[in-house]
Order: sequence, then structure tokens, then C-alpha cells
Amino acid sequence: MLLENERHDAILDALNSRSSVRTEDLATTLGVSGMTVRRDLRLLEERGLLRRVHGGAIPVKQQVVEQRPGAGARPRATIGMVTPSGEYYYAAVIAGAKRAARDLGCRLVLGVSDYTEAVELHQVRRLLDLGVDGMLVTPSREFTESVELHKTLMRARVPVVIVERDLGEEPEQGPLESVRSDHAYGARLAVRHLAELGHDSIGLAMRDTPTAPWVRDGFRRALSEFTIDPARCFEHEITRNPDSDSPRRDNLERLLSRCIDTDTHALLVLTDVDAIGLLDLAAERGIRVPDDLSVVAYDDEVASLASVPLTAVAPAKHDLGHLAFSMCFERVGAESSLGASRGRIHLLPALNVRESTAAARPGA
Repeated sequence: MLLENERHDAILDALNSRSSVRTEDLATTLGVSGMTVRRDLRLLEERGLLRRVHGGAIPVKQQVVEQRPGAGARPRATIGMVTPSGEYYYAAVIAGAKRAARDLGCRLVLGVSDYTEAVELHQVRRLLDLGVDGMLVTPSREFTESVELHKTLMRARVPVVIVERDLGEEPEQGPLESVRSDHAYGARLAVRHLAELGHDSIGLAMRDTPTAPWVRDGFRRALSEFTIDPARCFEHEITRNPDSDSPRRDNLERLLSRCIDTDTHALLVLTDVDAIGLLDLAAERGIRVPDDLSVVAYDDEVASLASVPLTAVAPAKHDLGHLAFSMCFERVGAESSLGASRGRIHLLPALNVRESTAAARPGA
């Protein structure tokens, strides 16, 4: 029997290939009851991915998130944008794109994939079918691994900017450009800060996200740059609860125990949510932050709201969205735009120092 997320992918795939789907047909195809299909359709509708009608569902129209004010004003261009989420990190990226749309007198149309590849492909194809003049796309995973999405965007006859993902090493990517944060540099900022505070044993804790490989690479290179012995450091994968985005308590328990066992007094934690959960658990165990453990969070979305305001690496999320939209707009209507030179831009994160980091204790 298919899992819930697999059924949702199959339903959206069916909607992507036809104008409507029937509950009865879906139940037969998926091998489940009509009640299960109706529940799935309700959940997908709540996520804004389809609209329920009597006996089934139809595709949902995309959400217009910004258009230049003015009665009867005609937008200079309509740009589609697909992101994995409309919340947390990507809310600021979307806000940057909205600001650029307003400044340039354009219309921005948003689709959210909820980190689901089938939904992502569905949203991209629907926006292209709507006739957008350009596309901003953040794949749910690394772009080079998203085969069907890659093929679809390579065939697009409009400018495409990949946001917060890498285009890979291939020099020729057709109409594609990219704007992303230099997360390896962000990790370097964190390690440098902790090294300057005298910490020579640092742990890296992060969940498996598209950002993680860059952070890991920057962390490892920074250890060498600041002459910190890698043997005295460790890396820990954070896992989340299956029914929520919060980290598993037992996983964070093991992370704290590992710090104690290895005499580690400094951590870089991706994401803010995980770092905040770690702080709460540390307090329960009598581990004082920053006296016993210095913590740097990565993302700086809610880091300042922790019980001990967290020092955090802050990618330029708003600038990322603004620059990506502006780059895409510049291509729209330009002569020979698909044959022009391509751009790949990396934005440097900043480090916001707060109360969660302190000098290493003598002998620690």
C-alpha cells in the first residue's frame, strides 16, 4: 500500500496530466478507499495544491503575491516563483522578490512545493503553461539530482534563475542562471568566531538538507584554515520527529552526551529551530550556555528569540530574492536573451554575535 506522501504525489501527477480527477478513479488506481482519497484531497487543498469539486478535484490557480499598484496598471512582466516553503527561511526570500516586483512594476506569481518533487514539477509546468515571462525556482533538493525538473527548465523558452541551489560543474546550462548563498563561507564565519574565542574542539550538528553539504564543506575547510585538529571535532546528524519539523529529543540528548564525552564546548547547529531545542534541553541537564557550551545557529530566522539569544550565521535571504527577481527581469524582453552570457552569483552571509557564545574556559 502506498504511503500518504506517495499517494499525494500520484494525485498531483494525475492532475498535472489532465484537467480534473475523480475520487472513484483515484481510489481504484491507488488501491485505497474513497474515504482515504477524500481525506488526501482535503489535505492537498489545505496546502493550496488543488481545489476540491463534487466527485473529485481540479488544479488550483496560482496565487498572485504582488503586483504594482494602480487601477488598470499593466505589469511590465509576470515572473513565476516556486519555493519549497512559504515560511521560515523562504518567507524572507519571497519578500525580497515581492519588493523587486513592486519596484519594477511587475507581477509575481508564487507556487509552493512543500519539499515534494511531484508538486514542484506540477507547479513549474503550470506556471509555464500560464505563460509567465520568466521563472525563479528553488528545487526541493539539489538541482542536479532533479532530473525531470532539470529537463523541463532546460526546455523553457523564458529566462530561468535557480535560487539557493547549485547548477553543478557543467559550464553549459542553456537558459539557466543562479543566485545562491555561499553557505561554505557562512560555516567559515562560525568556525572563525569560535576559534577566536579560544575553542579548539568544535562540533557540527545539522539535519540532512540541501544546505548541509555546503555547510559541511565550509566547516571542514575552516578547521584546517584555523589549525584546529579535526580529530578533536565531530559531526552529528540531527533527525526530526516523523510528524513534525521539530528535532527528536533523543537525538539531541545524544548530541549533548557526545559533547560531554569528547570535552567539546562549542557547536555550530543548522538550523535555528534545532539550536533552540538544544538550548532548552541543555538547560534541563544543567549545561549552561555559553559558560559550558557555546552555540552558533545557522539561518538566523528565529535565533534571537531563544532563551539565550543565539549567535547566528545569517544568509542574505531578502537580498537573495530581490537579486534573483531583478536578474530574471533584466533577461525578459532582452534581445537574444537566451544566448547571452549566463550569471552565477554567490551572496556572502553575515555573522550576528549575540549571547550564546563566549571565550573558552581555561583548560577546557
